Parts: sequence; structure tokens; C-alpha cells
Amino acid sequence: MKSKKFSFKTTLGKKLTLLYLLLIISSFAFIQYKGYDYIYSQVENETKENLIRTSSTLISSHFSLRSYSRRNIQNLAMHLRMTSELSNCRIIVIYDNRDIILDTANANLTDTIYNGNKRFLFQTATTNYDMGGYLAEPSLCISMSIAGENHTNGHIVFAQGNSVIQKRADYYFNLLMMLFYFIVALLGLVFACIYICAFLPLRRLRVGIKDFSIGKENHHISIHSNDEYGELADTLNIIGDELSKFDEYQRKFISNISHDFRSPLTSIRGYVQAMVDGVIPPESQQKYLDIILFETDRLTKLTSNLLDVNNFDKDNIFLDISRFNLHDSIRKTAGALEGVAAKKDIHFDLELSDTEPLWVSGDKDKIQQVLHNLMDNAVKFSHEGSSILISTREKGNRVFVSVKDSGIGIPKDDLGKIFERFYKTDLSRGKDKLGTGLGLSICKEIITAHKQNLDVVSTEGVGSEFVFTLTKET
Repeated sequence: MKSKKFSFKTTLGKKLTLLYLLLIISSFAFIQYKGYDYIYSQVENETKENLIRTSSTLISSHFSLRSYSRRNIQNLAMHLRMTSELSNCRIIVIYDNRDIILDTANANLTDTIYNGNKRFLFQTATTNYDMGGYLAEPSLCISMSIAGENHTNGHIVFAQGNSVIQKRADYYFNLLMMLFYFIVALLGLVFACIYICAFLPLRRLRVGIKDFSIGKENHHISIHSNDEYGELADTLNIIGDELSKFDEYQRKFISNISHDFRSPLTSIRGYVQAMVDGVIPPESQQKYLDIILFETDRLTKLTSNLLDVNNFDKDNIFLDISRFNLHDSIRKTAGALEGVAAKKDIHFDLELSDTEPLWVSGDKDKIQQVLHNLMDNAVKFSHEGSSILISTREKGNRVFVSVKDSGIGIPKDDLGKIFERFYKTDLSRGKDKLGTGLGLSICKEIITAHKQNLDVVSTEGVGSEFVFTLTKET
């Protein structure tokens, strides 16, 4: 027993949604794990540069004397406290004997000694240092030497606690997260618009195409937009309508074929069976043999027309294009039908253009088939004792061929359908017993294959005129 494979169907919308979520989650994780460290490092470096710049400026402007006494340093306390408040840092002045003689955060210094690492005093910047426990928290410390006459008089230290740096880093990180959330919301809005404008119409198109593929009738894709989706929906709706018409055509085709084959076959079988059973005496058989021959001719013509129609259903209709004399073909066709026309006392009037011979380009045999079908129809539907006018007219590089009769005409409601296969007007059914309803359809397809036109003008009770065009040759 074969096991069924499990398949998880993913649509394009689901894939893009998943991609969007993965992008958001990965970006959020990256910002959380890497973003804060980067921001803290940048804030720390910026603080370091600012404190170095401030300390250099302070020393160059206020510690320019070669020698400083304790009293001189203390006189600068007010200025240093102002600088401390502006820089949001703690300023400490350490004398050369390690006495802390000034601290902007401690106004009551009494014999305070710096007991930390002396090497720190000669390093420009030190991070996470509490000056041997003197500071309340690890800090970023900037140490600058105060030069004396021949030796270093002391050091000035700018210390900013890590909590201050962290507070600034938190502020920038929160701004970054707010920007991130705004971008996520904006991208979500853009994605929602794309989903509504692109994926929903695409889903309707997919459902519509699926309905077409399973043969569901009267399905209409409802997309009302002036973009490619709307154009594609309109095209698919047209295709759907044509498929529905094609299905209807097939049903009518089978029905007509069945009827047109069954009627003569039933007639033939009935008469033959009657002869075999002896119901029809030998002296009366000739009459019924003529009927059988007539029905056989009907079947032969129907079969021939069906073969022609089948050939025209192929993508590429083979045309044997050549240069031939149109007037000669018209005369030969009229001559071939003179016997049929004479039975109804009908004659052909030829009004051909003055150009002789009139050379045209086309498939000679198929154009003669068109002429034969049109002239034969004219004979069938013309009144006895009337005439049929065959004329040619030249205009530019085109030749117009007209077959005009004064017969029963075509009802106005039927004019748009006469070139459909198997279509017969109510008036023609009583006149043309041998007709299959394929003649005009074949004529139309032959002329269309030549990239030319076949038109009809008709008035019921007055007559009909069929006009087709061909390319003139010199």
C-alpha cells in the first residue's frame, strides 16, 4: 500500500509574511544583543573626548603658571565647580605629594590622601576605576598633569560615573527602539497595503483560474482596478466567456452532427429494409433508390464540409498562394452551376471590371470554393425566373467581389449568426434540404485566412449581397 506524501502548501503571501516576521525578529534580537553595547561604547568614547578637550582647555587657561601653591589652587575652586556642573563630572586636583587639595564633590577636605595606583595619574584615560575606593562607583577617569618648573606639580582628574554614561546610553537606546518600532509599524502598513493591493487580487485570480480549469461555468473574477490585475481579470473573464460559448458550441455541434447524420441514415435504412422485406415492389424501387442516392449525396457533402472545418480549426491553415485570373475563375464557377440554375430558370449576369485578365493573389482552389458556395446559395434562395449578379470592382490594391441575388433575404436578427457553423435561418430550412449549415462558415474562414474581409448586406424578402475582398496583383 502506497503511503501518501504530506505536503504543506505555502502561498506567496504566507512566504512574504514569514519573511517579514523573520526580518523583524532578527533585527530586534540584533539591536537587543549588539545595539546597546555599541551605543554604550560610542557614548563612552564621546564622553572621553569631551573630558580630554575640557581638561586641556582648563589647564591651558588656568594652570599656565610654572608653580602653584595650595592657596592658588583653592582660589580656582569656584571656577572648577562651574566646569564640573557643566560637564556633569567630578573634578579632583591631586598635589604632587598625593594630597587631594580640591574635589568639586567634597568641599570639606581635611588631610585627604590619594591612596590609589600612582601609575593611574600618568594615564590619560582609565575606564571602570574608582581611584582606590575614593570614588563611590567605577568611573571614566581622565588624568592630566599640571606642569611645574622642573617637575610635575600635580594632577587634575575628571571623573564621570558609569551610571551617568549608562543613563545617556539608555536614552539613545530608547530613541533607537522608538525608531525601530516606528519603522516596524511603517513596514507593517506598507506590507498591509501590498497585501490588499497585490495578494488579494492575485488570490481571486488564482481561484478564478482554478474554476476555469475544472470547468466551472459562469464564474466571474471580480477585480475592479485600472492596473495589470484588472486587465488580467478582464482577459480571463473574456476567456471564461469564450470557453462557456465553446462548450455550448460543442453541444450544438454534437447535436447538429447527430441530427444531420441520423436523418439521412434513418431514411436510407428504412427504404433499404423495405426493399429487403419486399414491402416495396421492384417496379417502384427506382423512386426510392433516387431518394437513397439523394441522402447519400447529403452525407457525402456533410462529411466533406466537416473535413474542411477540421482543417480550418488547426492553428496554421495551409494556403497555396499563387497569382491567378479571378475573372476566369468566376466564369468557370458560373458555368459549372448553369445546369442547376437552369432548372429554376435563373441566369447569371456578370459585370466584371474592365481589367482583363484581373490578376489576384490567393489560394485559387479555396477562392473557387468560396465562389461556388456563395453562387450556389444564391441559386438555392432565389426565386424562379430571377437573375444573380456577379460583379468585380477595383479599388487601390484590392478587388471587391460581389454575389447579389433577389431571393428571400436574411432576417435582421439572423445576420450576425449566419457565419456560425451549422446555423440555418428559419427561412433557409425549407429551401435547402441538402444544406449542412457549414458553407458560409467555411467561406468566412477561407477569406479570414487570406487576411481579407467577407461581409453581407441583406433585406428579408428583397435579397442578399455577399462581398469579399482579395489582393490585386499586377
